[in-house]
Amino acid sequence: MRAAILTLAAAVTLAAANPSTDAKSGPVIPRKAPELVIQMVGGQMVGGRQALLSQFRGHAVALAFMITTCSHCQHLAYVLGPIQQEYASKGVQVLGVLFNPEASIDGPNFAKVWARNLFPIGMSTDQTVADFVQHPPGMHYVPMIVFIDKTGIIRAQHLGINDSAFFTESVEIANIKKEIDNLLIPTPAIKKK
Repeated sequence: MRAAILTLAAAVTLAAANPSTDAKSGPVIPRKAPELVIQMVGGQMVGGRQALLSQFRGHAVALAFMITTCSHCQHLAYVLGPIQQEYASKGVQVLGVLFNPEASIDGPNFAKVWARNLFPIGMSTDQTVADFVQHPPGMHYVPMIVFIDKTGIIRAQHLGINDSAFFTESVEIANIKKEIDNLLIPTPAIKKK
């Protein structure tokens, strides 16, 4: 009984701390993408610079959260490079964010080897990533990918093992392209009465 009360108290605390999360189904989709500060480590942007997610407003964004030591993250970075090249002319920007403690050291090599410097790679903190994807910190299954439309609205997100079918190698590229294609479909304007 006590464990159930503590679990319920923790759930209420989490929901109160993050009101845009639906306790039954997880993160609310769609939702406005919060600002994200990314310390760049490689790729198409000079390492050491900071980038803001809002800089990419007007682009459809595929935002991948990864850690340098994860083989699935390395594979995701490898497939995102050609996708960036294919979709760049359509106003799509792929961004990578590393958030493990070794990212400041391993990040430039990760960007060079796995992303082949074909899209910007930066780093952030576990807490910042947790807040962004509306998931408890330290409990991530990676990789995670968030799809943001040109107006800054998160239209879809896939969080590692919680959505392992999305990241299955045989369908991963097709799944990513389908989400990007959905971002490129104009959303109808809301009519005011």
